[in-house]
Amino acid sequence: MNKYFNIYKTSFRQESKTIANSLTSVVSFVVIIYIFQQLWQFIYGGDGGGKMIHGYTVEMMIWYMIMAEVLMYSVNARGVTRAFSNDIKSGKIAYQLNKPYNYYAYQVSSQAGVFVWKLIFLIPTGILMGLILLGPIANFSIAYVLPLLVSLLMAVLLTGVIYGAIGLLAFWVEESTPFTWIVQKFQMLFGLFFPPEFFPVWLQPVIEYSPVYAMMSGPCKLMANFSWELFLRVSLSQIAYIGLFMTLGVIIYKLGTKKVNVNGG
Repeated sequence: MNKYFNIYKTSFRQESKTIANSLTSVVSFVVIIYIFQQLWQFIYGGDGGGKMIHGYTVEMMIWYMIMAEVLMYSVNARGVTRAFSNDIKSGKIAYQLNKPYNYYAYQVSSQAGVFVWKLIFLIPTGILMGLILLGPIANFSIAYVLPLLVSLLMAVLLTGVIYGAIGLLAFWVEESTPFTWIVQKFQMLFGLFFPPEFFPVWLQPVIEYSPVYAMMSGPCKLMANFSWELFLRVSLSQIAYIGLFMTLGVIIYKLGTKKVNVNGG
């Protein structure tokens, strides 16, 4: 476990040398937040006037959206998939087979360093934007900060684990990024743009038991309207799906390397 933590630290240090790129991403993030804030205020009618849509005030909806954008910007889904698929297609992965670590866990640890570096810029920017545009979250307590951060980090890790597993499909298909595109669209539709409550009643349980809820909808709902019961439910979902997709990724990797060995590299 210590070696993967060292891989994470190395990746984090390398990413810290790209401050200019990180600041450019923050500018784009601020523009998107402002656009969505204007859009939701228009939908709610001006300042919202206390109006609620499916249990969300305009302030709750915009704080939800800010958290969702932090999650989307922190993980470059296609970049994660390409990191895996490029190694496989180029044959570079052959040099990793005899290393004293699991390649899948190595890549996830390395990508985690990139995610955390981005969060250092995105979280303060998102909070500042929210305070400027909306003011403090209603009924928010300092006691919610740590569980929110835990939920955010687990959501980011889960997202990296899922897209990493998709990248490993390059063992069998020429291009795995179309699968990333499909999953990302589900993530955006059922997590980024709308909370589960905005969908038909029959569809809401499907969303809430899906990976999208653990990686997007759940943490964003915590930001909009925190409760300890919701935090427990979201955390259990995240832990379960992280374990599931980590196991799935390791299995896909082992099957893929066996295919490589059978075919002579």
